[in-house]
Amino acid sequence: MRADPQETLTPDQARAVLALAVSDTGPQPALSEQTLLVLRRVLDHGSATEGVRHLLGYDERAPEVLVAYAQLVGDEEGGSAELLVHPEHRRRGHGTALVESLLEAAPRVRVWAHGDGEAARGLAGRLGLVTVRDLWQMSRPLSGDGSELPEARLPEGFAARTFEVGADEERWLAVNATAFASHPEQGRVDRRDLDARIAETWFDASGFILVDDRRDTHVEGAAALPLAAFHWTKVVPGEDSGEVYVVGVDPAYQGLGLGRAVTVLGLEHLRDRGLSEATLYVDGDNEAAVATYGKLGFHRTTVDVMYARPVHPAVGA
Repeated sequence: MRADPQETLTPDQARAVLALAVSDTGPQPALSEQTLLVLRRVLDHGSATEGVRHLLGYDERAPEVLVAYAQLVGDEEGGSAELLVHPEHRRRGHGTALVESLLEAAPRVRVWAHGDGEAARGLAGRLGLVTVRDLWQMSRPLSGDGSELPEARLPEGFAARTFEVGADEERWLAVNATAFASHPEQGRVDRRDLDARIAETWFDASGFILVDDRRDTHVEGAAALPLAAFHWTKVVPGEDSGEVYVVGVDPAYQGLGLGRAVTVLGLEHLRDRGLSEATLYVDGDNEAAVATYGKLGFHRTTVDVMYARPVHPAVGA
């Protein structure tokens, strides 16, 4: 099997890839939320997404049957990718062929393996890829033993409220971009990405908590107040756990304890909804964040791994 990158998908192709994703019933989904949003955007609007390429793999014995897919985001030299092979067609070289095609299209591509399974480690080893990033999933109970939460204390002059659709988008985008300027995914979120998430069935403005700086008493109206921090929670309908989707603090307000306080406010919201568990994702090398979440009762449950070719220092460096 060979899969050449293409910049656009037809709605029928996007529909086939989404069906392929549904076939993956493993403990960790093979495709992330952002990857699925790109596919649904094609399906709903028939539009291409700038900077995204798609690789489609078909069964050689039945050329009309899609058995593998990869999505590549970034330029020809680098970027990141995710891939999926139908469970009934694994161990037939499809995954290897997809990664080889990705490496040919973008030699410095970084490929996600969700769950860091044995098969992914074996494939990476055969192709000479090494681990370049660990993304931890951490969890904590919201009911029963060990579920107690500390008090959420905001500094004087700061107040929490919920996100208002139609009024807070641009303010939130500005703070998010500043807070995650060096983050490879979160820092790239734009208005179209935000609107797509707001349109998702799981979106609930009551779980999107904003912290305003109200110390300037002459400012009137929430829209004019500086946004200092936020905690966006996520609850997928029908699930018994909730996610600390993203917590951010404007760098100008760091050191005031806002991150811990707004995290606890979000956890209280998830607990009050009757959920039994909270989860989150954090880079394993983010020692400060891992320590903060550890103090709030989170522990590591799974790890997603990003693989890439090793970078060798230049001769004489």
